[in-house]
Amino acid sequence: MDQIERPKISEAEQARRKRAIDEARASNMRQGYVHDPVLEEINERFVRGDITLDNLHDEILELVHAGQSQG
Repeated sequence: MDQIERPKISEAEQARRKRAIDEARASNMRQGYVHDPVLEEINERFVRGDITLDNLHDEILELVHAGQSQG
C-alpha cells in the first residue's frame, strides 16, 4: 500500500512562510535585486517545510560565499 506523504508543516504555516518570502522578495526587488532560480528553489523548499529557517539562512550564505569566490 502506498503511503500518502503528508505536509511537514500546516497550510497556515506554509501561507505564513510564503507571505514572508514574497515580502522579502518585493523589498529586494525595490532595491534592484533580482532573485535567481537557485535562490527561488531554496525559498520554495522553505515554504513547503522541507527546510527550516536556519537551513534557509545557511544555504543563502553558501550561495553568497560561492558567488564571492567566483568573482
